[in-house]
Amino acid sequence: LLLGEDPRSTAACFRALGADISELNSECVRIRGVGLGRLQEPADVLDAGNSGTTLRLMLGILAGQAGRFFAVTGDRSLRSRPMGRVVEPLRQMGASIWGRAGGTLAPLAVQGGSLKGIHYRSPVASAQVKSCLLLAGLLAEGTTQVTEPALSRDHSERMLRAFGANIHVDPEAKTVAVVGGSR
Repeated sequence: LLLGEDPRSTAACFRALGADISELNSECVRIRGVGLGRLQEPADVLDAGNSGTTLRLMLGILAGQAGRFFAVTGDRSLRSRPMGRVVEPLRQMGASIWGRAGGTLAPLAVQGGSLKGIHYRSPVASAQVKSCLLLAGLLAEGTTQVTEPALSRDHSERMLRAFGANIHVDPEAKTVAVVGGSR
């Protein structure tokens, strides 16, 4: 499961945030988390490697970690890829994120704080944008809704539902919503 570089980058980030992650074998990984709103402030910069998915989803998770500071970067290629598609709606939720090019390029700094739910109309269908905002919405006050021009992949919605999140999908409206406080 952790054989690819992207999952390894994600695991390294979560280890730095306090999770215990160990490979039991090539098909089984054990993860002992610390709780959604209780990630630890790391002693060093989180490195997403070449994984845009890791960086974008981490921003959503970190934005709601009240009272903690995080810095996230990646390799040379990732540092040139735009992050504005997730940074701007996270800022609308109340997130404090800074970085190069007005906070649209890594490395990025995140000061975790209180978030509020929003209704975001994404100009593009993007599972990364949607997932980032849904993850942030778990820690936000109120409901976070994401409307896309066409529904993107639904991996995150299925995972969140399996873990008990209060999530609603309206395929006709192309909208997904999560209620803050869902665990």
